[in-house]
Amino acid sequence: MANDRILELMSRSLSGEAAPEELKELETLLAQDSHLLARYKLMQQFWNEHEAISPAAVEDSLQQVLGHLQLPYTVAVAPAKTTQHRIWKRIVAAAVVLVLFGGIGFWYSNKKRPNISEGSLVEKHNARGTKSTIVLPDGSKIWLNADSKLTYPESFTGHTREVYLSGEAFFEVTKNPQKPFVIHLSKGTVRVLGTSFNIRAYDNEKVIETSVATGRVAFIATGKQQQDTIFITPNNKVRYSLNDDQVKVEPTAAAEDKAWTEGKLIFKALTLEEIAIELERNFGKKVIFEDEEPKHFRLTGAFENNSLDEIMFYLSKTKSFNYTITNSELLISTNNTQLPQ
Repeated sequence: MANDRILELMSRSLSGEAAPEELKELETLLAQDSHLLARYKLMQQFWNEHEAISPAAVEDSLQQVLGHLQLPYTVAVAPAKTTQHRIWKRIVAAAVVLVLFGGIGFWYSNKKRPNISEGSLVEKHNARGTKSTIVLPDGSKIWLNADSKLTYPESFTGHTREVYLSGEAFFEVTKNPQKPFVIHLSKGTVRVLGTSFNIRAYDNEKVIETSVATGRVAFIATGKQQQDTIFITPNNKVRYSLNDDQVKVEPTAAAEDKAWTEGKLIFKALTLEEIAIELERNFGKKVIFEDEEPKHFRLTGAFENNSLDEIMFYLSKTKSFNYTITNSELLISTNNTQLPQ
């Protein structure tokens, strides 16, 4: 089977035993599938960091993978030490493939939605002005922000726990090393075992952000140039710019990144136009700028469970502009413009 060959080539490449023609074959197969390439790069990085993995750590995985790849587990008649080490290294490489990819060939079963049956999907969609909390079948807890959508299966029956996010959400993932948790975004993937983190990935925004509160998160960008896996630790975040296909890691305050889950809005030197996007999502009112100038005002402020009128009142004291709130709109103009009543 094609997927068996992929796994064998990956394990031989990791262990350093692949012949030049096998490396070329693997390169060709990976070039045909960007998702597979991203997963392989994750595996390479894991291997580089854990090449000295102990036998006990992979014992269970070996029992599952050895028969499938037909690799020897024991060495007959007291082989030389170098031979034994080489065989063990090959076995561990195969086990790493199994552990990181959650089973033989699962990515081929359904590349669009691996391990999720189309008939058992649950979709939670928050309109503007609405937030919600979701508890997944494995006990993981998700805070879903306004104007966001989460798709997940009724039960996690495969080798991984996979969900799909459009918008913003904070995750507290129940730890399960045997079932990695994977979040699919429009232009990226986040993979964890058990941790807490915030993801902001709105379809109409040109930046994807992932920040970590606890544990460690693997982020994989899936742009034209970006296929590397980036590991993020607490109080750091990755910013993936879709405009220039660039990824940056920078320090952050994780508590502030998830402040929205507690009814807080924190603006740090944002333009009023950027703030308006957040206000539209949180209060469900369309923001209309009747003049160009106020869009470019930079403002800073922190609010907790405040009304839209309260927020606008304090912001208008920082920079001079007029505003009017109607049943469906927030109108903003310069001070010398008379707003309709």
